[in-house]
Order: sequence, then C-alpha cells, then structure tokens
Amino acid sequence: MQKPFVRKILLTLGCMMAFGGTAFAADTGIYVDQVGYLTGHDKIAMVRDTGETSFSLMDAKTGKTVYTGKLTAAKRDANTEEMVRYADFSAIETPGTYKVKIGAAESYPFAIGENVYASASARTLRSYTLSRSGTPIDDSAVTGLKLKGGHMQDREASSYFTDKVTKKGQTYDVLGGWYDAGDYGKYTTTGALAAAELMYAYENNRGHFTVGQLAFPKETTHTDRLPDVLNEVKYELDFLQKMQRKDGSTFHKVSGATWPGFDKSPDTDTQPRFLYSTCTASTAMYGASLAIGARIYAPFDAAYASQLRKNAQKVWAYLEKEKSSIYRVDPGQESGSGPYNDTDDRQERLWFAAEMLRTTGDASYGRYLMAHAGELSAMPSFFTWDNTLALAQYAYLKADKADAALRAKVQKAFLGYADKIVAKIAADGFHCALAKDEYTWASTKNAMTQGDILLMANEFAPKKAYVEGALSQIHYMLGRNSLGKSFLTGVGSDYPHHPHNRIYASTGAYVPGLLVGGPNAVLGGDPDQTAYLKSRHVPPAKAYLDVQTSWSTNEYAIDYTGTAAYALSYFAKSAAHTDRQLQKD
Repeated sequence: MQKPFVRKILLTLGCMMAFGGTAFAADTGIYVDQVGYLTGHDKIAMVRDTGETSFSLMDAKTGKTVYTGKLTAAKRDANTEEMVRYADFSAIETPGTYKVKIGAAESYPFAIGENVYASASARTLRSYTLSRSGTPIDDSAVTGLKLKGGHMQDREASSYFTDKVTKKGQTYDVLGGWYDAGDYGKYTTTGALAAAELMYAYENNRGHFTVGQLAFPKETTHTDRLPDVLNEVKYELDFLQKMQRKDGSTFHKVSGATWPGFDKSPDTDTQPRFLYSTCTASTAMYGASLAIGARIYAPFDAAYASQLRKNAQKVWAYLEKEKSSIYRVDPGQESGSGPYNDTDDRQERLWFAAEMLRTTGDASYGRYLMAHAGELSAMPSFFTWDNTLALAQYAYLKADKADAALRAKVQKAFLGYADKIVAKIAADGFHCALAKDEYTWASTKNAMTQGDILLMANEFAPKKAYVEGALSQIHYMLGRNSLGKSFLTGVGSDYPHHPHNRIYASTGAYVPGLLVGGPNAVLGGDPDQTAYLKSRHVPPAKAYLDVQTSWSTNEYAIDYTGTAAYALSYFAKSAAHTDRQLQKD
C-alpha cells in the first residue's frame, strides 16, 4: 500500500502512454499473480508469445536461477486476441520471492508460500471499515484517512415519496452503514449482499477470523467479544435495520438528490439526503442477510440474533401479503444515485426462503420452496444483485430440513453450473471464468463470483478442479491477466492508481483492498470507456481504463469486494495485522 504523499510518483513508474488521461504501464508480456502462489497448488504464469520456448524462475532477491522449464505451445486466446504460452513452475514449493524470466524480460516479483493471501484478505475486510458512513474515522497510522463523520444528516433523511406507510418529507434516522461505491449512496440491495458475502466467508472458515485482525482505526466502534469481521458486518446490519419500514418492507436507498463533486468528502457533502423507493427484491435480500446473521451472531449475542430473526420474520410476513414484484419509481429519484432497478424478485424470494429454512428449520419455508421447485432447481448463473438463484440453491443444499428429492435436483443444477465454469476456465487462455459476453460492467466481480461458486460446490462434491479454478480467479484478479493489472486497490505491483472513488479524490487517502469493476466491452458504460472503445479495436478482456471518471471499469463497490473477501479468506490463514504491517507494500 502506498502513502498518499507518494501517489503522484506512482504515475511516473514504467514506460507509459496516455489515452484520455489514462496511463498504461510497460508490458513485459509475462503475467503473474503479483501477490503470489500457494504451496501445494498450481503455479502458472501466462506469457504472450514472442517465439521464446523456455523460461527460468529466479530468486527476486539474489537474481539466482532456481528453476528452468519449457513453455507450452502457443495457442490463441479469443478474449484477448493474443497467442499465449504457459510457464508452469508448480514443482517449486520452497517459500520465497521470485520472478519469471524469459529472454531479457522479467515478471513482477511474487511470493510462494503457504499463506500468501493473509495481507490481501485483511485489506479487503478493512476496506469496509474505511467505507463507514456516519462516524468519525482517524486512520492516520495506516492510510492517512481522517473524516469528522460522513453524512451525519442521515439522522434526519426525508422520505422522497408518499405511500400507505410513509409520507413525503417524513424524516427517519438512517445514520450508519457502508457507502456503496465511489459515490455516497447507501443501498439496501448491495448492502445486504455484501454483508451476506462476509458472513458466508466467516461461516465457512471461522478459524481465519480473529479479534485484532483488522487493526481498527482509532475510536472505531467495535467490541472484543466479536471477531473483527463480525464487528464490521454488524455496523452494516444495524444500518439496514433502520431502513426497514413498519410494514416489514424496506426503503431501497438513501442518498443526496445530486451527484457530489469529486472535491466533496463525506463530511463536506452537506446536501439533504432522501430515502428513495421501495423494492421487493432488495427487501427480500435484506431478509436473507438477517436470516444469516441470526445464526452467525447467536453464539456471541443471543438477544441480537433474536432481533435479527424477528425482523426477518416481519419481512417474510410482508412478502407473503405482497405477491407482486415492486420497484417503485418517482421522477428524479436517480438524479444523484444509481437505480439498482431489480423488477423481478423471484430469485431473491427464493434466497430469503432458503436462508430462513436453514436458520429456523420452519416447515413453512420448505413448503414455499417446494411450491417453487422448478425455479429453485433451474440452472443458475453467477450471483449478483439482481439474480441470487445460486445463493438460494447453496442455502437450500446447506439446510438440514431440505426435501431430499428436491435437494438432489438442486444439487444437480448447482454442480452442473460449477462444471460449466470449470470448462470455461480450461478453454480460456488466462484461465479466467468469463465468457466473451461476460466482460461487462463489474466483470472482475463476475469472475470472482464464479470462483466463489466453485468453492461452494466443493463443499458438496470435492474436486481439485473446483479449488484450482477458484484460485485461478484470484490469480486473474491480482494481475495474471492480459493487462498485467491487479484489480484490487493497493495490492500487487500494478494496481488501480485512479479509482472512481470520491473519498480518495477528495481526501488523497488511498484505501487498499477495494475491487474495481475491470474490463467492460459493452459500449455506453461511461464517456471515457465509450470513447476508448470507439477509438480503436479493443479485445473484450482489455476494455479497461485506469482513470477516475471511468465508473464502468474503475469503480469499486462493496458487493464486488465481498466476492474477493470470500475467496481470499478461504485460502488465507488467520493473521493479526498491526498498523506497521498494514503500511507495508
């Protein structure tokens, strides 16, 4: 991680060429995971074909060659439109820091070891703390971020509309929670999904998460009775519960009426804040996150877990009465925030029901799922804020009270999708799970999500291909891609220097551990991306800009980062981090 005062120096590193303010670092044609590779697992670098047929592995500190090998035959990769060879050094198990060398070219340095992802994991988790709204932040010791308290006016946010439950202008206290992304909106949809991702990570690898792991900034609200990650998730769950209305539904989002400028930090953006829309899909996702929380927090705080469960039951009662899918739209509600306009809530209701069945064992949720057995057992896609079918299936497969026959159908669909992901990875020149048409907005998140699904599938049918496939998505995220770019801020050797992030732009404090969207080959994502795609032929896997104003390729979001947090924590062992350790590059 780099300190704010050296960020300008970063822009001069390497040979660079400009496009609309974008800098492209020198490309050696050797693509590695810039963090490292785990002992006991595959270790492969991707190499753009130059005619060379051999490679060497050298100790990065001494320059001594420790291994030589043959490159594989070149093959064309459709999504990068390049001829690619592989340098396989899986045989090397000695911990250390290495480089791959081919001819005169050298890769970025990387580690080999049994716990290479501990620091990256901590950074992804800690990024949520630094995305907190409604509280002072003093992270002088690590990132330099200091805020008096972002959007304290959320204590009196006004309803933007009138319906049977609320009146326009009525005020509510919705202080707290996480900012969603590079703007200052707070959304029930992505907040619930991100909280669920972190709770899943904890649930599936409890030993990784400890007290003291995240070196919380000064005066940050937390208790040593909870592992650090559950302190952080609780901060979001407490906010989300404030978004629940008296009929059991939720407000969809809270934000200002206009997009704040990049000069506005959270504590200087003083415009009034409004509560916009109701949405049954986001309400169901909120309910699912509460159901997960009810079982996660029960060993630590029975009263809090009971509160989460009761609020989830209120959501279910509301959705039982409201059968139609609702996404309320009022003129002007998107003028200062994103829509997250999910108009089909079927998958989200299934996820909610499956989580309630898993947490409570109540047969009523099982009956609902049996009544929608065809939808529940359909072939899923990677999960996202507008389609959580894969999560519904995962929760159902984990539920003790699941019907045996339906469980078998659901497992067949879930594992069938996992096998399709494995096939895509094998066919891709960079072992990325993305098909050509999946290089869209949030493509890196889409790849990581597919890796997460492989790890979930491995619980039910353990396969080396599932685990290695998931690791391949981490490698892709951390630089083993045709851009040689780590898409996780502050992690690796070449990472986003100009993320679409108003906190960074307004304060100069660079927050590491945020996952940016990555390549987006669909025209119209944002003006910079559109101009770039129109200016030349750009292969899908290269449609990325490291510029502040390219929100469709270089903006982070909390649900994106959650997919990285899940995967990294799966492969990382527990490690507490001091301020000094977190300051290291």
